[in-house]
Amino acid sequence: MNGAAMLALQEIDTALDAIGHRRPRLAEVATHAAAAAALADLRRQQAAVQARVDAARAAIEAAEQAAHELTAKRDRLDAQLKTVIAPREAEALMNQIATINTQRSELDEQELTAMDDQTVAEEALVALAEAEPAVATALAEAEAALAAAGAGLDAEAAALEARKVEALAALTEADVRAYEHARHQHGGVGVARLDGHRCSGCHLDLSPAEMDVVKATPAGEPAECPQCARFLVR
Repeated sequence: MNGAAMLALQEIDTALDAIGHRRPRLAEVATHAAAAAALADLRRQQAAVQARVDAARAAIEAAEQAAHELTAKRDRLDAQLKTVIAPREAEALMNQIATINTQRSELDEQELTAMDDQTVAEEALVALAEAEPAVATALAEAEAALAAAGAGLDAEAAALEARKVEALAALTEADVRAYEHARHQHGGVGVARLDGHRCSGCHLDLSPAEMDVVKATPAGEPAECPQCARFLVR
């Protein structure tokens, strides 16, 4: 097996893995998420306030309609009152008119309250509309920054992929299968470098006897780390 080529391939794959881990952890990702959440929250506020405006308008229309109907009914009773002679009938009509007047007063109060609600809600809508451009701009800037950061990582990954093709060309199919198996077995790092007396994969020191076994491996061939069983390249 070509130990140097396997180590080169491992270093490339490790760098590619690092890019994959970095991508969701970019500061631009968090900034973009916060900007998107801010705009979504503003939209929710706008929708809620618009619903208040609509409800107030509906309440005003309902009060006006009910008041119109009561006024028409009172006018009929007033006209009828002018034609009756019997005291009891007149008293009954007057009681009905008084009840209608009370109901009209209540409707007037309801309408005034709804009008106040509408005014407050419309003012809130104006304030939200004024705030929207800044929030939208922040999101657009965050999107651009995230795209730029992502493009930078894409460029790094593309360069590594090109190097990976070259590294793979130096290995046999059997070497690649052995490499991929080791990568799978050891959490992505199946080939390690011997740094002095230490395996860079498990970070453990090799004893003198273990070093003798590693050094006895033919030049160019990867040894096996006695501590973690990774391919070990001198």
